[in-house]
Amino acid sequence: MFVSVLICTRNRADSLRQTLNSVFDPTNLRSPDWEVVVVDNNSDDHTAQVCRDYQATFPGHFRFLVEKKLGKSRALNAAIAAARGEVLAFTDDDVLFASDYLGGIRTVFTQHTADAAQGRVLLDCEGGWPKWLDESYALMADFRDFGDEVIDLEGTPVGGTLCGTNMIVRADVFSRISGFSPDLGPGGIGVYEDTEISLRMRQAGCHLIYAPQILIRHQWQRDRLTKSFIRWRLFLHGRINAYYEPLPTSFFRFGLYVVKETIAKELVAIWNLCAGRPTLALHCQCEARLQAGLFWQHWLFKRGVPRRWSPGVLEPRVEVRT
Repeated sequence: MFVSVLICTRNRADSLRQTLNSVFDPTNLRSPDWEVVVVDNNSDDHTAQVCRDYQATFPGHFRFLVEKKLGKSRALNAAIAAARGEVLAFTDDDVLFASDYLGGIRTVFTQHTADAAQGRVLLDCEGGWPKWLDESYALMADFRDFGDEVIDLEGTPVGGTLCGTNMIVRADVFSRISGFSPDLGPGGIGVYEDTEISLRMRQAGCHLIYAPQILIRHQWQRDRLTKSFIRWRLFLHGRINAYYEPLPTSFFRFGLYVVKETIAKELVAIWNLCAGRPTLALHCQCEARLQAGLFWQHWLFKRGVPRRWSPGVLEPRVEVRT
């Protein structure tokens, strides 16, 4: 079984180096038939030099592509088109791999007939786990820890949707469903590219599981995992909801409702903060952001933005060679 580990990156060279250091662990290196494919989404830092270093050190296991059109989904599609593996492992440029990561993939896809697996994702938060971060918001930071047994993904708190931080898919799935939509993810709306492709997998009859043996640790710096990050994510989720939900009333009336609801929720949030309940305060603010995102996207629809996402296209890109 040949495994391709796919990493898309942009302007995070130092983080990428840490990630690559962890995957090229001696235990993983003893595993046969695998590669890492990095797609640089037109970085202007020293990402290219980091990739050249690994290409020179591990020529049999490392390949490096450039996708000049901005957007994570475009970079993901370039990675899929270039990958040689029977199984494709999607992850990010700010994770640390378990030493037996590749062994975990082989075990799961040998013992189970699943089309795709959600691996375990633990959070390493700089300065410790924030007090205001409850499990529902941890899921937005890609936390995925649903026990020690392989189970159907449908029975987990994420309801059968994969998280791209540790998502492993049989390559032939993409010949049936095509690639990631460039309208979604960073460079597009900002989120949902992994959720949307999960929905297409399930519509195509794919079997998705949760597999804790496939472990990574997501690295969150103090200045990234913040309340403002969570509030922004909820606003983006509100925008996504607009593709599925019509406004409950007229555009003007709903706009007034959003303004009043935002003011009311912010006042309640202040009360909860003063009472020492930061998580409840954040919940109030996020509820308002969700409605604001819904309204904003419907306003964009009125301005002519299409109400359907563009399909993902799997086109080969030029490989960079040293």
